[in-house]
Amino acid sequence: MKSKRGVWKWIAGGLAAVGALAAFGGAWLVHAQGFGGGWGGGHTMALAGILHHMDLTTDQKHQIAAILRAHKSELSQARQKMGEAGKAMLEAATDQDAKPEAVQAKLDAVADTGKQLGRAWLTVRQEAVAVLTPQQKQDLAKRQQRFLQRMETRLSEHKQDQERNLDELIDRLSR
Repeated sequence: MKSKRGVWKWIAGGLAAVGALAAFGGAWLVHAQGFGGGWGGGHTMALAGILHHMDLTTDQKHQIAAILRAHKSELSQARQKMGEAGKAMLEAATDQDAKPEAVQAKLDAVADTGKQLGRAWLTVRQEAVAVLTPQQKQDLAKRQQRFLQRMETRLSEHKQDQERNLDELIDRLSR
């Protein structure tokens, strides 16, 4: 059996990870859908989805490529900051002598960088949508609605899983 200190360290690490997900989860929801969703590859895969499903003209593809080129550095820097902030948060949360204020500061940094990345992708999205025809915009709106419905279902399932997992953890620790 693990010592109480070991159990609390494990719990603190798990809570910190969950906290980080919760902290930038809202920002992710705002921008992760990109153009039509893309669970495995994030924004780039979502953009690939629009290129594949929207039947863009060559001119539209070139315009979107130019938009991406113009924002590439900003997006790369924001992704790098997000990774660094996430690593710092996990290091702080798993430190045996972690102080709640220090961990909270790292969680706040993760949330802030998530917001920066979200704003950067939102700008790209708005500029790219401006290139679309009215019909393509309608098609995009339908795709987004379907995505939001799938996301709502998955979030509901995830919430149920989290509740069940928490109950199981409480049961295990109570024995």
